[in-house]
Amino acid sequence: MPRALLFLLLLLPTLLPALAGPLVRFRTGLGDVVVELYDREKPITTSNFLAYVRSGRYTNMFSHRVVNNFVMQGGGFRVANRGTSTQTVENVTVFPTIPNEFETGARYSNLYGTLSMAKIGSYTNNLGTTVLSNSTTFFPQLIAAGTNVVTYPEPFPDVAYTNFLTDRIVATNVVGNEVAWTVNRSTIRAGGGPDSASSQWFLSLNNNAANLDTQNGGFTVFGRVVGDLDVFNRLNTFLPVTRATNVIVNAGGTFAELPVLQYPVGQPGGPTPAQLFANLLYVDITELPAPVAPVPDPAGPTLGFAGVPGLTNRLEAASTPLGPWSEIGGFLGDGTVRRITDTSGAGTNRFYRVTIPTTLPRPL
Repeated sequence: MPRALLFLLLLLPTLLPALAGPLVRFRTGLGDVVVELYDREKPITTSNFLAYVRSGRYTNMFSHRVVNNFVMQGGGFRVANRGTSTQTVENVTVFPTIPNEFETGARYSNLYGTLSMAKIGSYTNNLGTTVLSNSTTFFPQLIAAGTNVVTYPEPFPDVAYTNFLTDRIVATNVVGNEVAWTVNRSTIRAGGGPDSASSQWFLSLNNNAANLDTQNGGFTVFGRVVGDLDVFNRLNTFLPVTRATNVIVNAGGTFAELPVLQYPVGQPGGPTPAQLFANLLYVDITELPAPVAPVPDPAGPTLGFAGVPGLTNRLEAASTPLGPWSEIGGFLGDGTVRRITDTSGAGTNRFYRVTIPTTLPRPL
């Protein structure tokens, strides 16, 4: 059965609080996705996320990681001077980390279509040494001369995904032999602790409750996709195969699962840096304006109402705050004011509410 977001609008000087949470728009190269935030249930996490949105730190951001049927991850990196000859990748400037709210208030699971916070990566390791003739370096590292001590210049790549393989780290010693240090998977500690969320987030592309609900104190769900599900499902079409569109590219390090919109199949050496920049999966996040009360027309029982952009808005009316409610009009919000006639509204006190149909329930 379809669910709905619900906003109450009172056609008097007082505006009743909206029952739905704040709405944010994820604008991507594949279309727009609107997410409702759980500001009452997860106030710290929601406030933290909105602080990044309102500060512009999620502008020119891109998703640096997509794992098919698992998550799309972003919030960590953006492009400075986007579209110019001096464009470069930079870290999103972070605020202080926040307390984990997974078990605070309503316990929301990491289900398909939910928005949750990622956490800072950290690790410990246990090294053994073997000599190899050939091997592969999977991500950047620095190995102190004459020791087996490995230092990663970036956080250990992964903050949540535990199904990584044992990694072989390659260095060249003074006589030219390739030496591989094997990182024992059982000694890696993924995650910076339950209270280490900062700027990075996940959109779950599948039911991830068995994974993200159970590790590192649980990953706090503080929102869900409410539209457009067709666009959201396109985010789950990236694959690590050589093809022209929607490809996951191993660009090394944190970008080992980098989604790109177009890939130059057959081009020697793969995509150039300029091509990579042009085809990143950019995700610009902005806050949508809250619904406002309809404006009555003194000359007749009509209302001017703009609605929520990008979503289907159904305007309902009643003679009391408790209903019964009757739909008097509906439209897809585009930022323009629509005229809606309330045939039963002349000369009476009227209450109005907006419902927005959705197909995903709250992820209890």
